[in-house]
Amino acid sequence: MTKEDLYKELLSLVVPREITQDFELKEIVEKTTMITLYFEELPDRRPKELEGKEVVLDGFVNQIELQTFPLKDKTVHIAVRRRRWKAKGDKSKSYSNSYDLHLEGMKTTKEFGAFLKEELGLQPTEYNKLWESLTG
Repeated sequence: MTKEDLYKELLSLVVPREITQDFELKEIVEKTTMITLYFEELPDRRPKELEGKEVVLDGFVNQIELQTFPLKDKTVHIAVRRRRWKAKGDKSKSYSNSYDLHLEGMKTTKEFGAFLKEELGLQPTEYNKLWESLTG
């Protein structure tokens, strides 16, 4: 197994598949109580509305940050940036992809949100207070 295969396998254990299939890891920031994994949408994920057209990158839409399962006694956040595209020469409208990355009303990964709701009966802020009381 290559180092790249090991990296991908390790990443798949920490980050949901719906993120790793359309986004690439760009940076990891570890602080005292938190780890943030920064992901950026892959450059070949152009919106369907622009298929068959020559396109240009028009920056990024607002980043979303999702909490996921903790590691090393630290909360873990996954920051996701989606690309914004325009048809070349069209200055009026930009397009971006939509992804179903979290449960409605929760800024967590789907798996972590389901765990909090079903197993613990908690919202993320309640869980974070509990986690802080246990690890702080």
